[in-house]
Amino acid sequence: MKIAIIGAGGVGGYIGAKLIKSGYLDVTIVARGKHFEAIKQNGLTILDEDDKFNIKSYHITDNITQNEPYDLVLITTKSYDLAEVCESIKNSITDTTILMTTTNGVGYKKKIKKFFPKNPICEACIYILSNIAKPGIIKKYGGVFKLYIGSDEIHPNKLEKIYNIFNDANLQTKLSKNITLQCWRKYLFISAFATMTSFYDASIGEIVKKHENELRKILGEIIALANKKGINLTSKNLEDSISQAKSKIPYNATTSMLLDFRNKHRSEIDALTGYVCVEGDRLQVQVENIKSLYRCLLIKDIANN
Repeated sequence: MKIAIIGAGGVGGYIGAKLIKSGYLDVTIVARGKHFEAIKQNGLTILDEDDKFNIKSYHITDNITQNEPYDLVLITTKSYDLAEVCESIKNSITDTTILMTTTNGVGYKKKIKKFFPKNPICEACIYILSNIAKPGIIKKYGGVFKLYIGSDEIHPNKLEKIYNIFNDANLQTKLSKNITLQCWRKYLFISAFATMTSFYDASIGEIVKKHENELRKILGEIIALANKKGINLTSKNLEDSISQAKSKIPYNATTSMLLDFRNKHRSEIDALTGYVCVEGDRLQVQVENIKSLYRCLLIKDIANN
């Protein structure tokens, strides 16, 4: 199975490097910018807890056509790059190429289908704390890594093959029979914490410590929206999100959206905050608490760009 990973950042670069390190060499990682230039010179370095390793640049390129056509394309870029990525890969895949994305947010199956109505989609969500420490170097924090995949369009044997490839590379992967629910469980956490850390310019630990009541309201609004869409999130998922932030996430950990605001980069505010507001209005769900934060963040986001 020939795999292309679009995006060599904290998610795509890490996954690709682990696959290559395990001996699975039929992987092409597509990178760009200063990160790619550094990788060309020195390879891609992964700092993973006590493990440090380097992947040579042969498998990492800025040219998607290097090993086409691909059997699996994994999109790990920011949400706002999805349309551009879909355009870039259209000549490097066939109608049977499996398309998968770990991009933050929900509802991407429908968006990808607009570009590739014939292709099978594997939905996925990932739990990982990692980022580009500096060009050419990715740092993963803590022991958090879990990838959930699932699809009603892909033969179980093919899904199991992907499952085995990833787990053989020590990438903890699980097959989910309800991947949509799994994606919304993650979205509940990242939407609430991305929004609140960005609004207060604070770490995840600080949000729980200083703003737990408001956090609970935000989480409740996202759950209400999910329920209206037929997704069975409950108060237990709310408590699990808070418990996870308190016990499993380092106190000073930030979110990628907060880092984008701090660095005056384009943010994923539309996917992580705006989506809740737009869908709330469309489905007549009260999401006033998250709306009030969104309005302020939107002004800040526009100013940054």
